[in-house]
Amino acid sequence: MTNDVAVSVHPDEVLQAILAKGHRKDKEEKLRKLHELCSVEYSRHSQGARDLSLGNIARIAESHGLFKARVIYNTQSQDYAALIKAWDAYNGPKKSKVIREQLAPPDKHAFLKKIEDPAIRSLCHMALIERDKIKAELNMLKSKTEVIINMRPLGAEIAKGSKNVAVIEMAAQLTDSERNALEAAIDPKNLGKRDWTIGDTGEVNDEFNRFVFFPGFVTAIAKILGKSDMKSLGVKGEKS
Repeated sequence: MTNDVAVSVHPDEVLQAILAKGHRKDKEEKLRKLHELCSVEYSRHSQGARDLSLGNIARIAESHGLFKARVIYNTQSQDYAALIKAWDAYNGPKKSKVIREQLAPPDKHAFLKKIEDPAIRSLCHMALIERDKIKAELNMLKSKTEVIINMRPLGAEIAKGSKNVAVIEMAAQLTDSERNALEAAIDPKNLGKRDWTIGDTGEVNDEFNRFVFFPGFVTAIAKILGKSDMKSLGVKGEKS
């Protein structure tokens, strides 16, 4: 493949053609990363403000630890150069330097170029980007005059109180272990293992028909669990 790439050829196709030649795994990873960096640079700016030149992309690649910027002009770097030129061609015709300078926004992180170590420079750049993101989110939160935080348990059913205040049903406040314990406490089969029975008014009697739990015990727990079928529990109703 020659280094001159037609405008109509998409950089994705150029990358695939270069990879098809067969390279070491580390070089393939660098080519894919370089392709990604060019794509990010392409999407960040408008056509007139983009700088996808060899020199600029090589500096960006160096800041991400891919290779030294100066080696982009060496023969062994021709695959990297071909990929960058594909993106530069895909970007379209260049405008004059004066117009580009007028359109290009000021680089607020330009001071990072003074850091000689590329790894440290890259880390500082990522930290600043994260800081800017957090500041933007904070400003967005400050613009909100009212923030609603839903702390209701999952599966909670809402009942309207007398003053139209939302109240969480008791059953929704129980943990799984609490619910299982209460269900076992009024389960006729479970009580039958001890020869205990449920009376007509919701009491629990032992094998000698003495109160273990007083009338209303079973019905109270059933109401907490949201059970409406009392007949399945053997409860006919409370005596007056």
